[in-house]
Amino acid sequence: MQSINVQQPSVNQRNKAIPPNAKKIKLQFDYSPSLDGIDQNLLILLHGLGDSKTPFAKLGQQLKLPQTATISIQAPEPVPYLEGCHQWFPSFDMLTGDLLTPANPERLKGLLRTRQLMDELLQHLINDCGFNPSNIFFFGFSQGGTVALDIVCFGKVRNLGGVVSISGYLLEEQRVDRKLGDGYAGYILITQGEKDRTIGSKSEAEKRFKAVERQCAASAEVSQIFITNKDHTMPSSEREWRLIHTFFGKNMPRRNIELENMSDVYLVNP
Repeated sequence: MQSINVQQPSVNQRNKAIPPNAKKIKLQFDYSPSLDGIDQNLLILLHGLGDSKTPFAKLGQQLKLPQTATISIQAPEPVPYLEGCHQWFPSFDMLTGDLLTPANPERLKGLLRTRQLMDELLQHLINDCGFNPSNIFFFGFSQGGTVALDIVCFGKVRNLGGVVSISGYLLEEQRVDRKLGDGYAGYILITQGEKDRTIGSKSEAEKRFKAVERQCAASAEVSQIFITNKDHTMPSSEREWRLIHTFFGKNMPRRNIELENMSDVYLVNP
């Protein structure tokens, strides 16, 4: 007769992640543990050109995503002559003050420097803080969205959870980059204003979206949604915020704490 071993499962799973150590990473950040005390997921927030980490740290807390810690990262380069303003890669011609074009190699060079810093941050969050790569998600606006998409498509960690990008795409220079392996296989939502004067026409936004799709695996869930009467700005409408919350609610893993805490549940091992 086959014996059966019955054992009570452990309910002492670690709820709190180890907070990131500022001495181990080069980027400045503001970290907040989950409001419900369970750091199952991590949301990395990346601000846009000319901003800083502080407003996005507040946004991360206001989102109140269940079982989700947040970390707002400050872009590594200051915007010249603008105190308190930061950029993820060089953006302005120092002689004219005009925005740099894709023909200027400094944009991509700067993005590659940022990619290395973000790779180092992710290694720390995974190896030292205990976050699972597939439970790490990004929220980025404009340049911050570009960085988030660059990391999931070209970074060293290949199985990150997902990205919400607000009016941010891969750089035009990256359209010639070859897909890594089978491509990124996670979740991407890009919201795009129909009156975005920075991106340009709807057809230009669609072309940039297709460049993102080309870097993704066939199994990836990638979508672009246009928002009426919206320029190149952060979300302000109920519809756009609902789309964002729905994306995170659908794709972020959740632990069933009630089930874990049931004392009369046992494991049966044949």
